[in-house]
Amino acid sequence: MVTEHLVSAIIANFNGARHLRLCLPSLVAQSYESLEIIVVDNASSDESGGVAREFGAKWLPLPKNIGLAPALNRGAAAAKGDLLLFLNNDMRFDQEFVATLVNPLLKDQAVFATDGMQYPWEGGDPVHTATRLAKTKPRRAGTVEMVPGLCFYQDSRQEIAEAFFASAACMMVRKTFFQDLGGFDERLPLGYEDAEICWRAWLHNWKVLFVPRAICWHRVGGSSRSLEAMLMNFRGIVRGRLILSTKLLPLEYPLRTWLFSAAALVRDVGLARGRFAMARAEVLFRTAQDIPKLLQERRNLYRKAKKTSRTQLESLLQLGNGSPSAK
Repeated sequence: MVTEHLVSAIIANFNGARHLRLCLPSLVAQSYESLEIIVVDNASSDESGGVAREFGAKWLPLPKNIGLAPALNRGAAAAKGDLLLFLNNDMRFDQEFVATLVNPLLKDQAVFATDGMQYPWEGGDPVHTATRLAKTKPRRAGTVEMVPGLCFYQDSRQEIAEAFFASAACMMVRKTFFQDLGGFDERLPLGYEDAEICWRAWLHNWKVLFVPRAICWHRVGGSSRSLEAMLMNFRGIVRGRLILSTKLLPLEYPLRTWLFSAAALVRDVGLARGRFAMARAEVLFRTAQDIPKLLQERRNLYRKAKKTSRTQLESLLQLGNGSPSAK
């Protein structure tokens, strides 16, 4: 096995000591030996630091909780590897997981990211496979509305296949490409960061590949069960939809998304969902201030790629519909 490429596994953590006790041993046991493990900590108050050190992980504490995407970027900046593996803390991994994600990146220099097969923690049907983008919502489990009028869904594949995006829960990327893209957009502190960066990678014609033999198990939602975490996740989703649509999608999609979000705020107020109404209003106000910059970034991205937002959307909608898979 070729192991000269150092892989840096980067885990963002917040009060996740109980998860790290199960996650880290499965990384230490990987067959791929050239591996460093970095735990980026969002100001935890539990024993996460001690658990990380117990398993030989590099401990990178932050003075406050800055969110998922910024924390992953801090880990990437500290990483020594030329391949970066972004992981959630509430996961465990097959012994060949890292090696299996590495191989397609070594074989094809046009690959930006590889993505693994996620199963529920206790087993059962996969919860994450090859992501596909669609305008019409398919009648299948695992379909998520990304923005009004666009959704993504899980396409079960048994072979390596091109995918719309790789999940940041188990995503390996080429560090040089990641740096060229400027890392994750830090205005997306929780949610949409993986779809957004992969969209930009596809603008460069850099591939995202789903690798079904890279197997992991995910305690989905295991890190976001408190009210505080639920509100943070809510803010992340609302802000993610607004930023992604305004920055990347044809103009009818941001228009729909902003109108939908404003209507949802009225609904929250009418249903006396006070904390969620306040959170949504805060996100709408803050993101509205970013609109001029987002539109300028949009112009620059598509001008440099010599594409339009509409042609890019159409090409991503075609992934998996007869397009060649990587072998």
